[in-house]
Amino acid sequence: MKILGVLLLLAGLVVPDDKAEVVADFRRFYAKAKTAKERFEAVQVLKEIDTLDAAQALVTAFEDPDFEVRRAAIDVVSGFKKEDTAHWLVDEVLPGKKSYKKVHTRAGGAEAVGSMGYPFAYVTLSALLEEKEQELRLAAITGLGRLKDPRACTDLAGVVINGADPSLALGALDALVLIGSEQGAEPAVLAAVGSPDWKVRARAIKAVGELHMKAGIRPLIGRLDAEEGRLAGDAYQTLKKLTMKDFGDTSEYWLTWWNVAEAKWTVPDYAKVAADRAAEEARNKTSYVAPSKKEKAFMGVATRSENILFVIDVSGSMEVPFADPDRLKATGRTYSSYQRLQIVKEELTHTIEELPETTGFNIIAFATDVKAWKKDSVKANVLNKSTAAEWVGKLKPLGGESSNFKAQAGLSREDANAGATNTYLALMTALGEPIDTSNSTGFVLRPTRDPLDTIFFLTDGEPTVGRTVDMREIRNEVRRVNGYRGVQIHVIYVGEFGGEEMEKLAHENGGVFVSIGG
Repeated sequence: MKILGVLLLLAGLVVPDDKAEVVADFRRFYAKAKTAKERFEAVQVLKEIDTLDAAQALVTAFEDPDFEVRRAAIDVVSGFKKEDTAHWLVDEVLPGKKSYKKVHTRAGGAEAVGSMGYPFAYVTLSALLEEKEQELRLAAITGLGRLKDPRACTDLAGVVINGADPSLALGALDALVLIGSEQGAEPAVLAAVGSPDWKVRARAIKAVGELHMKAGIRPLIGRLDAEEGRLAGDAYQTLKKLTMKDFGDTSEYWLTWWNVAEAKWTVPDYAKVAADRAAEEARNKTSYVAPSKKEKAFMGVATRSENILFVIDVSGSMEVPFADPDRLKATGRTYSSYQRLQIVKEELTHTIEELPETTGFNIIAFATDVKAWKKDSVKANVLNKSTAAEWVGKLKPLGGESSNFKAQAGLSREDANAGATNTYLALMTALGEPIDTSNSTGFVLRPTRDPLDTIFFLTDGEPTVGRTVDMREIRNEVRRVNGYRGVQIHVIYVGEFGGEEMEKLAHENGGVFVSIGG
């Protein structure tokens, strides 16, 4: 730990002669460090040492047994800007020369050099698309997207159009959106709108909107009738945002309009689109939205999904009374009490009662630990809805003030520590991902057991316990896990203060954020 203290002290210095000493100290410390936490902190020390020597030292950590350490090393090298470092990555690391033959090392180098933005990296990154290891191909796709070189559009479009691997197609669509070339991305996106894989179709529908793609409007209109569940809603929402029109959620009136308007239609001014989106999001934060006949809704958030998971916070703070009961009048319902969890329970029960039999659903309650109602989702038949309502009705805030009082009085043995907020565990469980990522490649490709496409995540505060309580880290991990799954995560925030990080979580995962202001 003494060496680490020296490293942390030296990291703040910018004297060139000291940089080599910091790197030398890092090499010695990293080789001896016994815990992932120590290695992670040591990697962070080199963030400001933008030298080839530092990059070469950090590449060792690309093969660290702990994913977070590997990810940190890649992120640090990605932030370097020196051209000699980029040439070294392109000439030595990516081709797997000398001691750089391992997959994690080459994949990390591909991600990092893409972020540096040097055009000469394009040819080597493109060549990695022919590698056998999927991790290398995904890393090359990520690197090409970060490079933002329009030449890569042809390569990436080929990955999508060939369609042999949905995971590669998803990564290529993301990369094309990053590059931002509508014409270069058009063949791939239009092909992907009709992909047999629902996750690819979902990403392509979103890409049409992100790239403001006029050529995608007619295919999206076709999806209104061809899709069922969430994707039909995605196509409808994308059409509204892209065209600034609303002809309902079936194709008839959209086609009537587009057959006349197509020849002269131009993409609306981007600033106006952004302003309208901001206004819509602001409305979503403050008001309930009545669902259409095809939609279901929970706490004001509507969805057409047929595969839903409800994740409900039952931490101790959920026993607090709702701070602004007047805001609940928009629901048109009355409640047995204004306790946060009681309101949520009654709203969730109402939502479940309204689910059509075709909808699959499940419920997870979380505080320090998680507890699922069922192992897998079940159809919303009369029996399952009844037993779900009974299970929800028995939920209680864990470890709150009332529990502590009872424990002190000898009336309860409930562990007060059970009532903390383990956001990380709740989200990883919801996505079906083990929380031990020590063997992770960094690209999570294993699908969930359920055909899950929509999560409603309800909480009243920031995380207080778990593998990490840093919402930035949690958001990064959710993006990593969900990147190739396409699950939409809606966030309902019932806390009185804060919620900014939860809003980012929702938007990064294609969901709606609603702050009820509890």
